[in-house]
Amino acid sequence: MSDVAISAREIDEVDREKAESVHESEDNEAQYLHGWPFVWLALALLAGSFMLALDNTILATAIPQITSDFNSLNDIGWYGSSYLITQMSLLPTCGRVYTFYNVKWTYIALLLVFELGSAVCAVAQNSVTLIVGRAVAGVGAAGLLGGAAVIVSYCIALRKRAMFMGMISIVYGIGSVTGPLIGGVITDNKRLTWRFCFWINLPVGAIGLALIWWTLKRPPPAVKAGLSKREKLRQLDLPGATILIGAIVCLLLALQWGGIVYRWSHPKVLGCLIGFILLLGIFLFLQIRDQEVCTIPLGIFRNRTVSISTTFMLFIQASMVTITYYWPLYFQSVKGTSARDSGIYLLPLCISSSIATLLCGWLISKIGYYVPFLWVGAPILAIGCGLYQLVSVHAPAGEWIGYQIVSGAGYGLCISVPILAVQVVLDQADVPTGCVMVLFFQCLGGALATSIAQNLFTDKLLRVLEDVDGVDGAAVVRAGAKDFRQVIRPDRLELVIEAFGSALRDVFWLALACAVAALATSAWMEWRKMPKQKKQEVPSVDS
Repeated sequence: MSDVAISAREIDEVDREKAESVHESEDNEAQYLHGWPFVWLALALLAGSFMLALDNTILATAIPQITSDFNSLNDIGWYGSSYLITQMSLLPTCGRVYTFYNVKWTYIALLLVFELGSAVCAVAQNSVTLIVGRAVAGVGAAGLLGGAAVIVSYCIALRKRAMFMGMISIVYGIGSVTGPLIGGVITDNKRLTWRFCFWINLPVGAIGLALIWWTLKRPPPAVKAGLSKREKLRQLDLPGATILIGAIVCLLLALQWGGIVYRWSHPKVLGCLIGFILLLGIFLFLQIRDQEVCTIPLGIFRNRTVSISTTFMLFIQASMVTITYYWPLYFQSVKGTSARDSGIYLLPLCISSSIATLLCGWLISKIGYYVPFLWVGAPILAIGCGLYQLVSVHAPAGEWIGYQIVSGAGYGLCISVPILAVQVVLDQADVPTGCVMVLFFQCLGGALATSIAQNLFTDKLLRVLEDVDGVDGAAVVRAGAKDFRQVIRPDRLELVIEAFGSALRDVFWLALACAVAALATSAWMEWRKMPKQKKQEVPSVDS
């Protein structure tokens, strides 16, 4: 469950306030949309917000069935990480695109990229195609995150913006919470199947595209439209983003292959690790050489709050993504539930997280201090993850509902703090960069978590199944999380289910370790209070 779109909204509110000084000083009230054009634009951006929120969580309950259809239990990690890798790596680049090119056509182009990626996923006939489609969709998502707020700053009057961003927040929250349930209902429908989880993006996106096309008849010029084509490409830092994607892919391949597909000493695993080190070195060299256009401005990490905030976000998001992806696997593989029911059973986690995020934003706006929420939220999340170790194969609903509520509340209490902290300590000119870095590490945490969790899960499952007579562990993995019951003798089924439960407990140890690491990191956060003069610059987070 990703809060990327929520955090992106906060970044974009800062960007809008920078633009306000220009637009308001020129008294261009006439350029803003009113009446029906305002309504159509609102519907377009709300549709995009709902689509992105849904895409973050809808796949969680569909993955077990996908692994059975494609015999791809080993690829669970890639279904999430491929989307996050491209989104993370291209987030700064896509943000710059709007300063160079026509806002309307840039948004439409990136929306079409997202739709293309969704269509590729929907028609995929194998796991590799699905992973590629997710990566393409991630490129579009990276651009849509910032594009909505840029359009808002150009087209909606200042007095309406707070209300409008609140509407986006509500729609995003609804999409995030209902995503697992919608995904489960769609996956269980024999006519729709899990593929409609991707097809659904096409009509929603088409509505947004048509409304943007119709409403923005005369879009404002880009801020840096006058630069030469060569200078625009230079400032986008496409080589840096490409090398970063390559480095992260090498790392994830090594993490997923090592000890499962190949030995850690195998040339392919070692080659990926070496490739990661070399590409990372090249990337860092490029960032240091030209810091004016770099993808990651390394100098900003000299600020202690920025360094701690990004590290905390990496660990806390890794913990939550692990939980979100593997609880549906528990329900469908161990409990034998349907995809729809697994979505219903995940609601305690989603709802408690949303409520806690709202409560956190309200409390911070009242008391001004934000650091204590790191010290409260992270240990509560860790307690919840620790309680997961008590969940047995036959655990009653009361147990896992309570445990989900605890971990969801812990996550919600602290997830908004890093993005607020960097806005407090940085100069106004550096705030957008600092916030993008927090988002960057949020995506990185999710991508790494899915890969590491997959390795832990598959390794433990195969090791336990080796001790079960009459069971082919490789056949169980090939069958997937839903259909493994069909290849197991009835007298061995309970033992295999126990093996799945044991493997899942190892995964939840990872979630616990990440939550503890986040808590340890937060101890170094600077004790600061939100100054009163920044209350308008630092929006509250309301899930």
